[in-house]
Amino acid sequence: MKCAALAVFGAISVLLVRRSSPEFAFVLSALTAVVLLLSGVALLDEVVRSFKKLTTLLGAGNIELSPILKCLGIAAVCRLSADLCRDASQSAVASAVETMGSVCAAAVAAPMILGLLTTIGGLL
Repeated sequence: MKCAALAVFGAISVLLVRRSSPEFAFVLSALTAVVLLLSGVALLDEVVRSFKKLTTLLGAGNIELSPILKCLGIAAVCRLSADLCRDASQSAVASAVETMGSVCAAAVAAPMILGLLTTIGGLL
C-alpha cells in the first residue's frame, strides 16, 4: 500500500513539474522508481524463502535457485531501465535494453536448462 501511495505521489509530482522543468521531472521520475525498487528489495527475502520451501516440498533440494532469482532481477532492472529510457523519449535505447536483458537472462538460465534437459534425457 505504501508503494502504491508513493507511486501515485511521484506520478502527480512529475506531472506538475514536467511543464516547467522537463529535465527535473525526469530526475524525479527516476528517483521515484529507484525508491520503489529499493522498497521492494525487502520483499526479496520472502521470495527466496518461498522458493526454498517449494524445492523442499518437491523433494528437489539440489535445484539451484540463483539462476531463477538472477533472471527475476535482470527482468526487473531491464524493465525499469527501459521505462526510464522511454520517459526520456529514447525508444531505441529502451528496445536495446530490453533485448540485452533477454540475452542476459538466457545466458544465466542456459546452464540450468541444459542440466534439466540432461536429467530428462537420462530418465528416458
